[in-house]
Amino acid sequence: MRRILNLNRKVMGLNHSNLLHLSAMLLWITVLSGCSHYKPQLRTDWDLTETQRDSINFAITHHYTVNYNFQVVADSLELLSTFSGLADGLERTDSCAVYHSDQIVVADIAPVSRNSLYKRYYIKVARDQETMGWISEDELLKGVVPCDPISQFIHLFTSRRTIVFCIILGLAALSYLYRLMRRKQVPLVHFNDIDSFYPTLFCLVTAASATLYGTMQVFAPDLWIDYYYHPTLNPLSLPLLPATFIASVWLLLITFIAVVDDVRVQLSRSDGITYLLGLGCIWFVVYLIFSLTVQIYIGYPLLIVYCILAIRLYRKRYVAKYVCGQCGKPMRHLGRCPHCGAINK
Repeated sequence: MRRILNLNRKVMGLNHSNLLHLSAMLLWITVLSGCSHYKPQLRTDWDLTETQRDSINFAITHHYTVNYNFQVVADSLELLSTFSGLADGLERTDSCAVYHSDQIVVADIAPVSRNSLYKRYYIKVARDQETMGWISEDELLKGVVPCDPISQFIHLFTSRRTIVFCIILGLAALSYLYRLMRRKQVPLVHFNDIDSFYPTLFCLVTAASATLYGTMQVFAPDLWIDYYYHPTLNPLSLPLLPATFIASVWLLLITFIAVVDDVRVQLSRSDGITYLLGLGCIWFVVYLIFSLTVQIYIGYPLLIVYCILAIRLYRKRYVAKYVCGQCGKPMRHLGRCPHCGAINK
């Protein structure tokens, strides 16, 4: 005779108290990691010339220095062959230009002080032996991106994220409308989700990652700028806050792979594509909400509320109350076991 074991909810899932503790711990980790960070300082006891001291100070404050490589993303940049009169700025003589996708290297850095309160810099860059010249730092940084692929991805994602979001949202909306007309039912995370916790976990990790990103923008912008100029995928080589953020990005990637695997098993190809498009829309909405609301300090309590609601919604709909008397695998309802086909009454 087959038996049905009614599993205790406290064993199968997290109770309300545990949810609060988990969310509070996540919030404290996020806040404490953003309250302070190490900022390099130039030691005063070193025997350095004024030029060496200025060069080190520039590298610390501007995050790049001589021999740093950039790629041009503007249509073109005009380079002045020579300049004179540091107090008066550039004396325009002959010039040359570098163009989109050209790779250039920083060859020299010169301060041009117009007054004691504001110091401007002109950067000498070179594409090759024949093409080199000077350009103001402000104009240079507007038209270039570091050559590292991670920096280029950050530049692309942050500058075109609205366009990408609109494309994903448009494709998902069209697909959802088509499915609604045919079946009046579509799969969607948090609402009509698949039998897997990974989509919910994917959204929760996204919310935490966006909160960490927003925290860096508010409490430690220098850390993010420094990471932009010197990126790495190894969290162990970074300070606490960016290391936690990069670790969350790795967790996000691993969770997404698990989501795709569960979608492949549980849904047809068309339903799976629809579900992943909808998940992409929700992912980007969650990212925008938390990365922006953290800057006005609303994101932290909002993260706690979202974690509690998302987990409770999943538990309410998808946590199994029973196990099969034959194979022992979890079941949400009495009847035929979806794993072995045995009838449980």
